[in-house]
Amino acid sequence: AGRKGRRVLTFAGVLKHGSFPLAEIVRALLKLGTEAMNVPIEIEFAVNLDTPPREPAVFSFLQIRPIVENFESADTLIDNPPPAGCLIYAEKALGNGRYDDIKSVVYISPDKFDRSRTKDMGRELDELNRLFSEKDEDYILVVQGRLGSTDPWLGIPLAWPAISKAKIIVEYGSSDFRVEPSQGTHFFQNITSLGCGYLTINPDLGDGILNLKKLQSKKAEREGEFFRIVSYSRPLKIKIDGRNGRALIEK
Repeated sequence: AGRKGRRVLTFAGVLKHGSFPLAEIVRALLKLGTEAMNVPIEIEFAVNLDTPPREPAVFSFLQIRPIVENFESADTLIDNPPPAGCLIYAEKALGNGRYDDIKSVVYISPDKFDRSRTKDMGRELDELNRLFSEKDEDYILVVQGRLGSTDPWLGIPLAWPAISKAKIIVEYGSSDFRVEPSQGTHFFQNITSLGCGYLTINPDLGDGILNLKKLQSKKAEREGEFFRIVSYSRPLKIKIDGRNGRALIEK
């Protein structure tokens, strides 16, 4: 206390002098997580050293996420404003790269979205996803509200297997219901480890583009109670600019 100078907080007591086996625990968890996910991972944790006398310190394992290397090239750069006539444009997107083999869009239009029936929508999506699984084809999924929400009034509640063939997920809001990009574990592991794209748009509020007129004008391959499947003869042009967080989908 009598020394002059700035005070520096260090973890020497933990890392150098071994008052708590933090390095060993983290090393073991990183090894186990990497083997389980088959990709490099990152973890979040917390440690409570301020426990009562004669009681052990507590290590809490909070979260685990895969780390996937992205690639950048001129092919993924997206101009702002986007080209006229595009199907979908987002300025809030996760992912990076091009997707050159997707021909189908599964989407729900605003007039079919009923917040009191989101569980029914989830069951229909599960059925449609099985069709794509049988064909071994990926698709673009466009939904209103929060996908996988635990609150059915905020979006469609479902688990990842129900949309496992959705390579691009687009969540959109309306003038009275804005959606924000998920910052938690919302499908995060699957989106990153499987190389999926995740877009968030609010077209009614000037945040992104969803050209429903183009989708509605095309004959549906299948039309259910809530969702339409629109398929094109050639793959759609899809790219996500990971550096700028933009995404573009066009014919």
